Amino acid sequence: MADLELNTDITLDAARCALIIQDMQNDVIMEGGAFAESGAPAHAIDQDVVDNSVRLAAACRERGIPVIHVWYVVDEGAPGLKVNAPLFEGVAGGALVRGTWGAAAADGLERQDGDFVIEKMRMSAWEGTNLEQLLAGTGRDTVIVTGAWTNMSIEHTARTGADKGYFMVVPEDACSTMNQDWHEASINYALQNVSTVTNVDAVLSALG
Repeated sequence: MADLELNTDITLDAARCALIIQDMQNDVIMEGGAFAESGAPAHAIDQDVVDNSVRLAAACRERGIPVIHVWYVVDEGAPGLKVNAPLFEGVAGGALVRGTWGAAAADGLERQDGDFVIEKMRMSAWEGTNLEQLLAGTGRDTVIVTGAWTNMSIEHTARTGADKGYFMVVPEDACSTMNQDWHEASINYALQNVSTVTNVDAVLSALG
């Protein structure tokens, strides 16, 4: 395992923060899910991604920080989903169907009272959603992004958020993907210039 390039000496203003929990759904990260053969469940376990996200979400709720669940959901047969990349082919093959176990949040990461839910049909949490309006309405410009997969949805969301003028924070131990090599490549390279890459403990410390 390579050393991860993390910034653990960070400052955050809780009144400006929102937390995104993205694609933490059974089909994405759990054994028995549609993408289980990708290696994603094993890496999620290695990262302890569910427990790390749970404790971060709990801390955010205690501090009045909005918790926003971003779920990839399609209707049966994936009507309206443009299948123009391999990831979308996998979804169109029967993954993340509304009302199924696969589309449901992983145990412990269900929506709680006061949380927000956004549904999407692309990788980025911004694409075709009301995320920006929600952040504007709650007065938040610092977005803490957790979830799966690091080098896909997390990276897309962080890049776009930075372009839109948001301060993006990525606690790497609350993110996972299909294997450690892909995770490290995203954390150590792609995400370094568009976000503050850190870990959950540093975020909790910064929030006070």
